[in-house]
Amino acid sequence: MKRTFSLFGVLLILVFALAAFAAQKDLPVKIGVFDLKKVMQEAKAAKEAREIFQSEREKKIATLNEKANKVKSTEEKLKEATPKEAPGVREELAREVKEYNRLKSDIEEELKKRDLELTQRIVNEIKKVVDNYAKNEGLSLVLEKSVVFSASDTIDITDRVIRAYDATKK
Repeated sequence: MKRTFSLFGVLLILVFALAAFAAQKDLPVKIGVFDLKKVMQEAKAAKEAREIFQSEREKKIATLNEKANKVKSTEEKLKEATPKEAPGVREELAREVKEYNRLKSDIEEELKKRDLELTQRIVNEIKKVVDNYAKNEGLSLVLEKSVVFSASDTIDITDRVIRAYDATKK
């Protein structure tokens, strides 16, 4: 909550400072607002990147499922094992469970890291597109919609950002 108020305070100061500077120079202040979440969900380039990530994720989950099936098979083997075979099968099961847990942890960590890298790359690309759009359109300030309490639809540039982002990926 404190962070939100601090962020809002900084943005408010920035807007007033920009307006004061523009007033001194007799420059119009043009502000744009865009919805990053919508851009990430609707832009074709972002969708394609997410689909590639999802494909990678499904392959990793399939590998994990194979390992889980092997553990289940060994559990069944233990149930059917004779008292003489049971200690060896128990050791095998313990080793497989340990391998499964390690693999699961590794895959989860790898997927989180990959998702973060992908998201950061896309956000950086979108930032460049927004910067270029703002420069070309003469916008003094562009804000992300999540930090704005209220804004007119007339200053929403989200759809134009989506089109511009997709155009950079052709």
